[in-house]
Formats: sequence, C-alpha cells, structure tokens
Amino acid sequence: MYLLAASGTLRTILLLVILWLLLRIWMRVQAGGPDPRQRTRWSEPDPRRKGEVRIEQAEPRKRAAGPQDVEDADFEEIK
Repeated sequence: MYLLAASGTLRTILLLVILWLLLRIWMRVQAGGPDPRQRTRWSEPDPRRKGEVRIEQAEPRKRAAGPQDVEDADFEEIK
C-alpha cells in the first residue's frame, strides 16, 4: 500500500520537474537568447606567461577629514 503511494508521489514529482524544465526552456526561447544577467562573473584571462609575477602596491587610504571646530559636550553625573 505504501509502495503504491510512494510511486505515485515520485511520478508526480518527476512530471512537475519535467514541466518546469520545459517551461524554463520555452521562456528562454521567447526572451531571444541567454539572459545577460545570468552570465558568469569570471575575470578575463591574464595575458602573462606562466610563472611571471606582478607586484602591485595598494594606494594608501585617505581618511575623511573630520570637522575642524569640535566642541566638547557638557554632561551631568546622576547619582
């Protein structure tokens, strides 16, 4: 009895997956090609030869200049 329910469930899941894949393919065909947002984000190949090393120095970070006129705030101690 349980095996019949399991096979029916698996058959339904398989059918839904196949329908989802077909719908996805159909939507890509309707869109007119691959979606540019789905491209991989791989960097361009490096033109250097194997073993060649490049040393780069990072630019020093510039700190944001704070306000020149700073006032101390008064406070009261609560006992």
